[in-house]
Amino acid sequence: MQQIIRVQQVSQRFATASGEFLALDNVSFDIHEGETLSLIGHSGCGKSTLLNLIAGLTRPSSGVLLCDNREITGPGPERAVVFQN
Repeated sequence: MQQIIRVQQVSQRFATASGEFLALDNVSFDIHEGETLSLIGHSGCGKSTLLNLIAGLTRPSSGVLLCDNREITGPGPERAVVFQN
């Protein structure tokens, strides 16, 4: 199966009034054609942060995200996020 998404050693940090907040720490995984991925976790654990990174809406503090072996540097027509209300 062809790899369509690769997340390699991705970390995301945010500056807050009380100091730095580490939302994602060294996350790595691949998604291959035909696979389904489910992100499950409590509020504030980094699910939306990871989706925003894969969609290209934000850049990681460190690490690399690839879609079809091309680095994700911004939004693209092959990726989308649908937010629930």
